[in-house]
Formats: sequence, C-alpha cells, structure tokens
Amino acid sequence: MSDFLSNYVKSKEAIRRKLRDTEQRYQKAIEESESLLEKARAKYEVQCSEWERLLLKTGGGKSDGTLASAATSASGATHSTASSAITKTKNVSNAVSGIFGKHKGSTQESLERLGQEAGVKAKVANEAYKRLLQQTNSMRRDFYDVQLPKILASVMGLIEEVDQFLKFSLGKYAYTYESAILADAITLKPMDGTGLPGMVEMIGDIDSKADLDAYLMATAKHGGRINRASIPYKEYEMSTTARLYASPKRIFGVPLDAQLERDQQQVPLIIAKCADAVEAFGLQNEGIYRQSGQSSQVNKLRNEFDLDAEVVDLQVNSCTSDVNNVTGVLKMYLRELPGGLIPVGQQGVMLSYFPVEDLEPGVAASADAATSMQDYDRDQDLGLAQRISGMANAIRSMPPPNRNTLAYLLAHLDKVQAFQEFNMMNSENLSIVFGPTILPAGNNPANAAVDIRRSAKVVRFMLDNRRAIFDAV
Repeated sequence: MSDFLSNYVKSKEAIRRKLRDTEQRYQKAIEESESLLEKARAKYEVQCSEWERLLLKTGGGKSDGTLASAATSASGATHSTASSAITKTKNVSNAVSGIFGKHKGSTQESLERLGQEAGVKAKVANEAYKRLLQQTNSMRRDFYDVQLPKILASVMGLIEEVDQFLKFSLGKYAYTYESAILADAITLKPMDGTGLPGMVEMIGDIDSKADLDAYLMATAKHGGRINRASIPYKEYEMSTTARLYASPKRIFGVPLDAQLERDQQQVPLIIAKCADAVEAFGLQNEGIYRQSGQSSQVNKLRNEFDLDAEVVDLQVNSCTSDVNNVTGVLKMYLRELPGGLIPVGQQGVMLSYFPVEDLEPGVAASADAATSMQDYDRDQDLGLAQRISGMANAIRSMPPPNRNTLAYLLAHLDKVQAFQEFNMMNSENLSIVFGPTILPAGNNPANAAVDIRRSAKVVRFMLDNRRAIFDAV
C-alpha cells in the first residue's frame, strides 16, 4: 500500500508542477511585457521632453517671452509636472544639449526643422508606447480573467481528488489495520464511556473543503491583494507655452468666418483687444493710426497674437509701451485678411455710389494727383439719403462675421475721431489710412490712385454717417 501511495503522489506532484510552471510562465511573460512597456513609456517621455524643449527654443526666437511667462504662470501645476519629467531625463537632455553646442550657428529654420523631427519622434514613441500598453493589458486580462481561473480550478480539482483519495486510503488502511490487530481495537475504537474519539471517527470527521477554506482565509490575511485592473495610459503633460507652439491658433491669413467659428467670438479678439488698448492709452496721441510703430515690436505682437490671441494681455505687454505698435499690428491684420473685411461683391456696390466723375478734376487722368481729401459734395446726382440706404443694403447683405466686425471697427474709429482736437485724426484722415485697408485697390496699377481715393471716400462717408447707416441695417 505504501508503494501504491508513493506512485500516486508522484503522478499528482507532476500535475502540480505542470500547473505551477504554466502559472510562472504567464507571470514571466507579463513581467517582461511590463518591463518593455516601462522602457517605451520612458522613451516617450524623453522624446516629448526634447520636442517641448525645441518648441520653447524655437518660439523664443519669435517672441520676447512675455506670452510664455503669462501662460506659464496661469498653468503652474502643469508646467511643474513637465519640469519634473525634464529633470528625470537630465542625462538625455545634456547629451542633446551637447549636440546643439556644436552647432551654435544654427538658424531659426534649422531649429524649426529639428523641432519637427523631434515631434515626429515623439509621435512614433507615443504609438509604440500605446501599442505595448495595449499588448500588456491584453496579456494581463487573458491571464487574470481566463488562464489564472483555469489554473486555480485545476488546482482545486487536484486538491479535492487528492483529499478524496487520501481519505479513501486512510479508511482502507484503518479497516485493514483494525482487522489485522483486532486485539488493539481499543486504539481505533475506545470503549464506551471513555469520551475519547477513535481513529475511525477522526477519519470520518475530516472535511477537506472546510480545511481548505480555513487555509485560504489565513493565507489571505497575510498576503497582499493582486491589482487586476488594466494599466492606464499616461499622457505626457506639456507646458502651456509648448502646447501653444505645437498647436497655434492662427489668425493672420485665416478667413474671418473660419477663425470666429473656431474661437466662438463675434469679432476677432485682436481687433477687440487693440481697440481697447487704443481707447485706454492712445485717444489723445497725435497722429494715432497714421504713425507707424517699430517693425520689430509689431512683428513680436503679430507672433503672439498668431499663437493664441486669447492669452495676449496688451495692458502688461512690453511691446505696447508705444501705442503705435498696437495700431500697426491691427492694420497688418486687416491688410492680410483673406478676401478683405468687406467682401468683393459689397465693395463694388459701395464704390458705385462714388464714381470717378465725382472726384476732383484731373484725378482720374493722373496717378500722381494730390491725395488730400476735399469735403463731400452732398448735392451730387445721388442724394445723401440714397447713399445711406445703399450703404445699409450692402452692409446688410454681408456675412454676419464681416458685418459685425465692420460695425465694431467703425464704432471704434468714431471714438478716435471724437478726440480729433488732440489726435488730429478726423474722419478724413482716418479714411485715408483705412480706405485702402478695408477696400483695397484693384489689380490695375494705372487706376491705383483713383481706387485709393474712392475707397477713402467710402470709409469717410461710413464714418460721418455711421449711426444713420447702421440704424438702417
């Protein structure tokens, strides 16, 4: 019987080892996958950190840093997270910095090219990280939800089988032993009245399920719980300034309706903010809108507005120490607006109320005629009321973005001319500045001078009769 039990134990032990090896094989595969995942995540963070560094370095060449400091202070917590990630990759950053140290003469274009390459590497690393994350989570789900329950079920079945067999073998042994040594039966079955259980009774009282449950409960108290949840995706947190450089909200050269729909605004923020700045600081500046600002400062303001107009604060921006820089960027925006502020169809209608014949003698024949404006002749063939009605109809037919923006701009210019005693900018002077901007000259260079005069007349008429025209709209 001893040999029989020994062979039985060997066979069940082989099954137990096989189950253990299966479980360990799955565990090792998961650990290796998680190790590769951690490396992929670290590489992803390094690539994103390098991309961010290049974005900031590239952006720094375009702006004086005021936008970066304002955006950074508004998102301190996010930037701290990105800074922590950059600190973790100090060795890599030093190595990259060493490379750049050899090329101190790099141009702005080379920095932008390196930033684009770093962005591609970051995206590739992100895809590799996501792919390994999906593969690892798939392996974990397969192990914890499918394979591990199967292994545990097999172990439970093996335990129950061994318990039943052991119970049967012990019973058989007890019976054989009792029969063989009947004289010592008292050992197996004490005499009545002793109060002691016999071997047969003790064997009969064996409850393998209760014993296993008690063992598992005791083990669970001392062992930790396994976290079976999927590993979450952890996206790299860029600083706010770097995100602006990576995904700018362009406004220069962008169609008016597209940018207003994107930004959920009635009028462009650049016009609203520049108008507010002029009304706060520049209404009494002589030659406001006629004077030009510093080209470098105007371009810096343009770059900041072209990243995200919403975060530009002209109240604290160093470029606005001269209000002419603000007026310069506003005029630049209107000049580069695709299709112009007034659509081509409405331009033709408006200009038709100021034909070439209405200009001073000699202007239509000579491109070198004097550009000074004369007072309107309100007794022209078209009466004042007809012109107001015609202008109102043309403005009413504009798309809402163009109509609302034109109304806002003319209201602002009306405030400017209200201070003409100080700034010397009446409706005539303002129309000379904004006529060619709002209604650009045609494609025929020979008619450029005449077109500019007619455009200025249209703008001056709208300024002088703004309330009447927009009341009729």
